[in-house]
This record gives sequence, C-alpha cells and structure tokens, in this order.
Amino acid sequence: MSDIRAVSYSGAYAVTTANSGVDPSGPFVALEATTAAGAAKVTCVDGSVATVYLLQGEVKPLAVRLVWTTGTAATGIVGYKAPSIGAL
Repeated sequence: MSDIRAVSYSGAYAVTTANSGVDPSGPFVALEATTAAGAAKVTCVDGSVATVYLLQGEVKPLAVRLVWTTGTAATGIVGYKAPSIGAL
C-alpha cells in the first residue's frame, strides 16, 4: 500500500514589506504573489539578500525573514509558515 503524503502550511499571513528589520508575522518558508507577479527583493533567514521572481498564484518555497519595499514589484504577497507533513 502506498503512503500518499500531503504538505500543508501551518499559517498564511499578509506580508508587510520594509527596507530593514524583519516581518512581524515572519519568518516564512514560502511566498506567493496573489495580486500581480513580479520581482521581490528578500532577506533570507540566513541573512543573504536576493531578488526572486514571484509568479501570481504559485507558491515559491523560500525561507524569508523580510520582503523589501524597495526592489519589490509583486503585489498581494502572502507568506506561509512552516509546513506540517502527514499521510492523507
């Protein structure tokens, strides 16, 4: 018998963009642009900074503590908390 596993996130939060600090709802393990796709400048949990592209409606796994205001064009960004994994 096969064991089908499902991944679900423990919470979804509207991302508050800023140019320093950390998101008060974060950190997040995935991001999604719900309104419009675009670039998002992020600070990852390890402190590295990168610009990634978020597609509208697609969840992008990425451990993030801050989404910058400057350098971010994606809108309606939602951050997801750590997933829980269990059998269906």
